[in-house]
Amino acid sequence: MTFKYKDIHYLIIEKSTGLPFLKKEIERNGVIKIKNSNLDLFSFLTKTIISQQISNNVANLIWNRLCSQLNSKTLSINNFKNLNFLNAVLKNLNISRQKRNYISNLFLAISKKELHKNKLIKMSEDKFITEMLKYNGVGVWTCNMTLIFYFKRLNIFPEQDLIIKKMIKKLNDIENK
Repeated sequence: MTFKYKDIHYLIIEKSTGLPFLKKEIERNGVIKIKNSNLDLFSFLTKTIISQQISNNVANLIWNRLCSQLNSKTLSINNFKNLNFLNAVLKNLNISRQKRNYISNLFLAISKKELHKNKLIKMSEDKFITEMLKYNGVGVWTCNMTLIFYFKRLNIFPEQDLIIKKMIKKLNDIENK
């Protein structure tokens, strides 16, 4: 089943009728569209891994420095001539050894075509997550973000996302009152 942004928006408004606070917020936000990513799979995953466990501001600062260091507004796997070059660039940006290892492993997997966008896009969500979880540094949250923002699948609900957990708690508190 294919969903469109407006369909999802109006369905959520309909389902939130019994929760006026939620309905008001959804109506206030309007229809939110996911922009097309101009990144390749490697760069999207790299940006996502860099952003793990740090604020959005710091993640954006590091990403912009990475782009600047490579004299590129948008990165692709082709910006990195080999694994040693990739590691040197990441180390120069003070990215942790653990994150560098995660990114390096993805670089190798994508370079060797073990991970390929055309194969991944055809997979069900469950199969996609199972496949991606084989790579250290990629968890369910990263899988969900990739499905939503890279592959533009609109029927993903990342239950473990911190913001969603906070909103669920807030709604439960309101409902209990």
